[in-house]
Amino acid sequence: EEFIPISEEDGSILKIGECVFEKVCRFLKTSSLSLLGIKYIEVNLSVVQCMENNLVQKLKRIMNTYNINPSEINLEITETAAANRVEMLNNNVIELNKLGIEFSLDDYGTGYSNMNYMLELPFKIVKIDKNIFWTALKDERAMVALESTIAMIKKLNLEIVVEGVETEKQLQKVKELECNYVQGNYFSRPLPRAEFKEYVINFNKRKQ
Repeated sequence: EEFIPISEEDGSILKIGECVFEKVCRFLKTSSLSLLGIKYIEVNLSVVQCMENNLVQKLKRIMNTYNINPSEINLEITETAAANRVEMLNNNVIELNKLGIEFSLDDYGTGYSNMNYMLELPFKIVKIDKNIFWTALKDERAMVALESTIAMIKKLNLEIVVEGVETEKQLQKVKELECNYVQGNYFSRPLPRAEFKEYVINFNKRKQ
């Protein structure tokens, strides 16, 4: 909440974003994640990156360097960025989608909620912000609003991720809401690459 706004303001987010994307592509290339059942990795794009006029060329170059299929990447765009919907952002999203990259709308419900960009931009997944979910667990009216939001997103044939799942009770509620995916510390806190791979291997063993 502090680091990203500062790096966006001073422009360093462009270097950081490029470095993160390259590390993801290198990880995909060297870790054989597809054999472990990982279809893609989600990578956040900041507001500033979305407006970059050479974004498509930059990401395409990095994917080519590591021989990454664009379908192995899903780019997350925050609701704040999508709400700005300037021409450059629209063009970048459309061109990257043509390459085969899919998109998630991140932090949905944080104050910029607008159905227009869900209709006009090629999102595959909508991620419900954790604070919306947590509020709904405590407030009946907020739960009604959340249930209506989920029903609308489903009717648009978009997949839903609920963020902020940290307890068994919260997980059961997401199952009741019939969302596609959950995200949160109930499963694991963020992990370094090697530990993440080991976690997935052990998870697959438990399933068997």
